[in-house]
Amino acid sequence: MPSIFNALNIGASGLNVAQNAINITGNNISNANTPGYTNESPTITENYPINTPTGQYGLGVNIQTITSSRNQLLDNTLNQQLNSQAYYQTLNDNLSQIQNIFNETNGSGLDTALNNFFSSWQSLSSNPDLATARQQVIQNGQTLVQAIQSSYGSLQQLNTSLNSQVVSSVNQINTITQNIASINNEIKLAALSPNQSANTLIDQRNQLVQQLQKIANVTVLNNTYSPGSQNQSISDNQSEMTILLGGATIVSGINSTNLTTQTISNGQNVGVVASGQIITNKITGGSLGAVIQLANQTSPSGSNTPTTQGTLNYMDTLNTLANSIINQVNIIHSGGSGLSAYTQTQGTYAITSSTNPISQSEQAGVNLPIKDGTLSVNIYDSNNNLVNTVSIPIGASDAFDDISIRFNNALGQYGISMNLSGIAQGNVQIISNSNYKFSFAGDTSNFLAAAGINTFFTGTNASNIAVNSVIVNDQSKIAAGKSLSPGDNTNALAIANLQNQNVMDANTQTINQYYEAFVGQIGSLAKSNQNILNSQNSMVGQTQSMVQSQEGVSLDQEAANLIKYQMAYQASAQFIAIVNQMTQSLINMVQ
Repeated sequence: MPSIFNALNIGASGLNVAQNAINITGNNISNANTPGYTNESPTITENYPINTPTGQYGLGVNIQTITSSRNQLLDNTLNQQLNSQAYYQTLNDNLSQIQNIFNETNGSGLDTALNNFFSSWQSLSSNPDLATARQQVIQNGQTLVQAIQSSYGSLQQLNTSLNSQVVSSVNQINTITQNIASINNEIKLAALSPNQSANTLIDQRNQLVQQLQKIANVTVLNNTYSPGSQNQSISDNQSEMTILLGGATIVSGINSTNLTTQTISNGQNVGVVASGQIITNKITGGSLGAVIQLANQTSPSGSNTPTTQGTLNYMDTLNTLANSIINQVNIIHSGGSGLSAYTQTQGTYAITSSTNPISQSEQAGVNLPIKDGTLSVNIYDSNNNLVNTVSIPIGASDAFDDISIRFNNALGQYGISMNLSGIAQGNVQIISNSNYKFSFAGDTSNFLAAAGINTFFTGTNASNIAVNSVIVNDQSKIAAGKSLSPGDNTNALAIANLQNQNVMDANTQTINQYYEAFVGQIGSLAKSNQNILNSQNSMVGQTQSMVQSQEGVSLDQEAANLIKYQMAYQASAQFIAIVNQMTQSLINMVQ
């Protein structure tokens, strides 16, 4: 039969449980607004009873464990949604910057510069000898160059910023994984003790995992340390973690592996390295996944063909536009004549070998192969009287030596020769060593444009496009016609009409249409991304509400619990007071 002292112990256990339950309730209330905090509740169980001849008698109560109301499935869902949200938010922020780079709403964008450039050639065709019309062509050409280079420079600045963000994100990941490994160790130690939980540590670790999911598409695996033993059943509340990124382990229990960065093959972007392996292309989610994608899209890939929608390379498209403007204008311009003839001229693109085909030896890489055609040269005497027009056949597979031999044989009688600035390589030079001068009357082979002779533009892409310094310094060298004859506007009209010709995208679009389609594609991508982001924000909001409902602290419920445990405490205290009176009566009887 239980003794009176058993009764005291029963009352004391009730007091102890009620007091601890009140402490847990108070802790919940204090952390109601703490990010990542999971509501805790005591698991209250009856003490093992005592057996007597008359039956079993209870021996009070105890708190077996403190349980967090954690829903791992819901947490995983939220983390996946946060990963997508961070990805689309980062895309959205940077697409807004790209839209600003190609903003055509204020009338000062690249589209306006293109229109003004071709309009100035149209005006020049009406007055090909007028100095002001020629100067306007130069000015509008320089404005177009500035617009292209400005867009290029802005993309380059954005690319630099994005690569800095890659380095920063990798440093963040390393810091987070180190902290997770440290907490894993603390959880392991806590979980190996009987009846111990690590709720606070797990809450802290979950917050770190959530931060990690926002940065990159990590895979989280659970390994378990159950209470009291290293090899018992799985308990979600008592687990350490293994975390993978791009198939590489960055957290393994109590150990973490730092990521590093290095410049990748294109020499411009930063790659992510894990255990000696480049995993950049495997990072496709979170803010880092978006940054890596955008860094690739704002650096030249080496391809002159824009990629498909969704993976549009902004730098490649701008380079393709600039390259086409350079080539198409130069093909026409190089085969024409200005107001004055040359005594000598030199190309702007180097030939790397005099014996290899021209198309294989263009150091500048303007993607302008020569073709079967004819180069026509006007010969003038010292009084600018036309003496002769000489035609030189050129083949698509000709080397410089082949062309120069034919050229020199045809024009040698006039003291005009073609050579290279160096030995078997260099820039093409055409020099008159007599009183004769020369201009160009047509080139259907593209040789002059490929070599950079008598061109309007120099450069090969958006980074180095420029108006030829020869023209800037001498407007008479603008080739508005095919001869020195006053009023010859043949070339000016041809360049002006170039605006309406399908020379882009396999000859399906004009230059303006190509650029306008590009700008429209950016706008479409931005709008589509914004719609996805809005949807993602809505899903995250709904899931966060569910998490708060199931895992968060309800102040109304805690207030009710506080009253419940307070009344239990008071009842246990009253019970102890009664047992104390009984004990005193027993003592008095003995006396």
